[in-house]
Amino acid sequence: MNPENRQRLRTPQGTEGFFLEEAYRHRQLLRLTESHFESWGYLPVLTPVFDYFETYRPLLSHAQEERSYRFPDRKGELLMLRSDITLFLAKQMGLSLKNAPLPRRVYYADSIIRHQEDEDISSDEFFQSGAELIGLKGMDGDLEVLMLLQDLLSAMKLPEWRMHIGSRALLDAVLEGKADSVEAGNLLEIRDEDGMCRFFEKSGLSAVKERTNLLLFLGTPEEFAADSPALVKAIPSDSGSGSGIGKAVEKLKTLAFTLSETASLENIRIDLSEHGGMPYYTGFTVKAYVEGANSAVASGGRYDSLLGSFGSSAPAAGFSLMMRKIEPLSTYAADAAEKAPISLAEGLDFSSRYKDAGEKRKKGGRVAIS
Repeated sequence: MNPENRQRLRTPQGTEGFFLEEAYRHRQLLRLTESHFESWGYLPVLTPVFDYFETYRPLLSHAQEERSYRFPDRKGELLMLRSDITLFLAKQMGLSLKNAPLPRRVYYADSIIRHQEDEDISSDEFFQSGAELIGLKGMDGDLEVLMLLQDLLSAMKLPEWRMHIGSRALLDAVLEGKADSVEAGNLLEIRDEDGMCRFFEKSGLSAVKERTNLLLFLGTPEEFAADSPALVKAIPSDSGSGSGIGKAVEKLKTLAFTLSETASLENIRIDLSEHGGMPYYTGFTVKAYVEGANSAVASGGRYDSLLGSFGSSAPAAGFSLMMRKIEPLSTYAADAAEKAPISLAEGLDFSSRYKDAGEKRKKGGRVAIS
């Protein structure tokens, strides 16, 4: 192929197509997801493909801003293609729910468009599905979102997976408003113990080792209940953050204890390094990891102030799933394709084959006429 044709047939970075059986597996998993959300009382919602960039700019992390596609419209205003559905949905719901009865339960499933570097192994992050619970604050709302996610992951028939639950409120309490949460988040993502100690020292905070030990805790709910009192007590009460840290830890312990009555604890870990990654998170945070995936396949949490940026004071919690990361790992999706192979109708002419195909389709078959 000559260079001109190769250039013309390239696929832009951040986009991908998938076809035939691969697309069928995608649709089967998507149908499962949508059916699951609807069975919990969630209704579908659609968001625009692009919107004004300046609307979202204060809410974007530096990485998100760098990865977004932006372009001017005919009037010269800067637009942004949808790179994350959560923010676009927050604006839509914030504007439409000012006088609406709450709570509201919505779900979405749509493509996202974001720039990926050639060597970026996360280039399959192009289709998001997720759910938002709007207007229900407190423990009941947190538990509903977490159980909605846990039951969905179980239904997808994935290999070994874990839900890591953390707390943005705890991170904020530990930082006492004196340290940069973005820098702290970057260090926590790679679990850099020495880097965290240096970070706390640079920020003028006391008990640097003790704060680091607390934020790097990772264990089962039982281990968290056993170890957290000592971890909290190790931070001097005169540091100014003791009360906030204690409250955040106790709330997380209550959440974990209540989950133990409904969830499979073997799939749950308390991970205090999980902070949500975005400044709008205010409470619990969650990420789901699956064996065989290079990064989290789901993420979410509570963000009670996010809709306030768009005119509504309603609390909210939810999560999003990266479907293309999940699809190759889900035996549900693979089984769906294997259990429903395409067969050929039988008959000597089109009319008889058409009738034969109709009878077989009534029984759930996938049948081609010729």
